[in-house]
Amino acid sequence: MPKHAIALTDTQIKKSKPKDRNYKLSDGKGLYMIVSTNGGKWWRMDYTFGGKRKTLSLGTYPTVTLVDAREEALRLKRMIHQGIDPLEERKEEKQQIKEDTKLNEFEQKTQLHLVVDEWFKLHEKKVSGYTAGKTRALLDNKFIPYFAELTSKGYVKTSIPISKIKHHEITALLKEVSKETEYTAKKLKQFLDRIWIFAVTSGYCEKNIISNISNEILPSSKVEHISKITDERSLSNLLHSIENYTGGIMVRASLQFVTYTMLRASTLVNLKWEYVDFEAKTLTIPREQMKVKDSNLNDFVLPLVDQALQVLEELKPISGGGMYIFSTNGKPINKESGNKALRLMGFDGKEGRDKQTMHSFRGTFRSIAETHQSKHNASYETKEAILDHQVGSKVERAYTHKANYTEQMRRLLEWYADYLDEVKHG
Repeated sequence: MPKHAIALTDTQIKKSKPKDRNYKLSDGKGLYMIVSTNGGKWWRMDYTFGGKRKTLSLGTYPTVTLVDAREEALRLKRMIHQGIDPLEERKEEKQQIKEDTKLNEFEQKTQLHLVVDEWFKLHEKKVSGYTAGKTRALLDNKFIPYFAELTSKGYVKTSIPISKIKHHEITALLKEVSKETEYTAKKLKQFLDRIWIFAVTSGYCEKNIISNISNEILPSSKVEHISKITDERSLSNLLHSIENYTGGIMVRASLQFVTYTMLRASTLVNLKWEYVDFEAKTLTIPREQMKVKDSNLNDFVLPLVDQALQVLEELKPISGGGMYIFSTNGKPINKESGNKALRLMGFDGKEGRDKQTMHSFRGTFRSIAETHQSKHNASYETKEAILDHQVGSKVERAYTHKANYTEQMRRLLEWYADYLDEVKHG
């Protein structure tokens, strides 16, 4: 430092006041402070590199103290001595920060749950509402939580960018799901393959990590058939229990009705009075309300036996003024209400007890119809038509979908209702 240069002190800096023009307070060796007209105090350092005079900003006082400014100036001079231009170094750092910011924005945009949402908006336009709902539930319950951070209420807070998900992580997930059911794991894998194809096409990741995952790595799970009551003594007990159920008129009626119609729970609870023709003794359910929603198929027409009509007659004074048959306060009862009632009545399969669910009534009917084939002689197609099971390939159905089994169905259902009455009272 030249003999005439006097180093700055904190006291001098603190006492410096703004003037009409910016002025300089020198600390020597290129380090100085600019005191601006508005009172701001900026650290600067002048240096020469490659024959060119350059200036660096070192921050503002008092955030950067006098000691801090001197240490930073010393560090920068060492860089210059090593042949590194601090100004160019800063430009490179700023550029890197800018690129990192862009990368962070891209990762934010390509979080797994956001990519799935984007794909699902396209997917749901191509399938029925029922299928779309099942797909969404599968992804939300079995897939997204595996790679996401959830809130206390179960909503997705953040998730891993899809490009950072590894092949082995998906494999581990599918193996875990397959322990519950192999079918669900394979179905999930199909949807993941479509999602990754969409992501690659959209530029969200570079390759489809699902395409080379073989189904052979999924351990086969034990197939558990739906429990159903077919023994006459147990069936009699079930029918009496339903008749004497005191947990709610609507729930009891829904159990009585499903006994003679074998409808799926989701279809049953959404039945509307307008579907019933008391004169023709039929129930006509729009095709879109059924599990099979093929627009080429007719609406589902189910003959109603006298026992089923009696249930409806008893409900007329209660819900007949509204839209839905099985309803409370104008809204359909919950589709799980019947299952809950059956468990409360003891049909839960625990400790050696019989097990029956709303869906089991379909199996009960099918098994009994097969066992007593010689008594009713109904065709295979008639038995399947009652359950709205579509027989044959799509090509075959294109020619046979207008076949009317209504009267054959009525005869079989009347036989079945009489059989149940005999069992109940026998």
